Amino acid sequence: MAPLLRVLAVLPRPLLQLLGSLAGLINHGLNTQAAKVTQVNLRLCGQDPGLGRQSLIETGKTLMETPAVWLGDPNRIDRWITRVEGESLLRDAIDDERGLLMLLPHLGNWELFNVFYARYGKMTAMYQPPRQASLDQLLLDVRRRRGNEMVPADRRGLTRLFKSLNEGATVVILPDQVPASGTYVPFLGQQALTDELGARLLQRTGARALGIFILRNAEGLFEVVIKEPDPDIYSPDMHTAMTSMNQLLESGIDLAPAQYQWEYKRFKARPAGEEKVYRFNKPPGVHV
Repeated sequence: MAPLLRVLAVLPRPLLQLLGSLAGLINHGLNTQAAKVTQVNLRLCGQDPGLGRQSLIETGKTLMETPAVWLGDPNRIDRWITRVEGESLLRDAIDDERGLLMLLPHLGNWELFNVFYARYGKMTAMYQPPRQASLDQLLLDVRRRRGNEMVPADRRGLTRLFKSLNEGATVVILPDQVPASGTYVPFLGQQALTDELGARLLQRTGARALGIFILRNAEGLFEVVIKEPDPDIYSPDMHTAMTSMNQLLESGIDLAPAQYQWEYKRFKARPAGEEKVYRFNKPPGVHV
């Protein structure tokens, strides 16, 4: 696997994106599980089902770009990012002694965050080992480049995230993953099981939050959009804070709906009595 990643890492960006587009078209044409999940999620979330084909193409591009983002020359990859909207918000937050929590959803090519944030300093993030054990050390080395700190997804890692924010540092989390446990709050028109981590980090440290969205433009280059959340994200009420966080993510998805990771089973956990929506070739069922 690693030799293939290193070959992909040196290919020109347009070629990588062409390969990704072909992979997406194949997924769409074969109606793979990724294609089926995409259509289910688009339907659930009130999106145009016609986005399915383009969404799979955009996901394919992200897949093929990522080895270059991980292993390529950081200066070369940094030149892929041509515009930053809301940079003053980011600089103000970095200078703020309260610490900064960056909320980075699975939109566009989120892996570019490591390269992008090196323009401003270092950050701390939680690390979940990949399913392929052979990639574990490789990805750790990649994400630790330029002094970034990766912490394990356990109690010790959580403690380190809180400490980093209390020290005025920057922490980044991906807040749109399905957690092992959490709270159901609205997301894209559905009650989605949502991790409480982001809200708890803000409540307990007094840190500032920003949303960051790394979007592919018509030329195949990238634009970074940084957004300030609604003040409700700092509410002491957990449900209010988490709802505000999800609304921030939705505002980013609205910028480029086809670039969201619709093939992810975001709604595999649903409230009791709701339909199980990913039961392809299985009898219908409901959550208990």
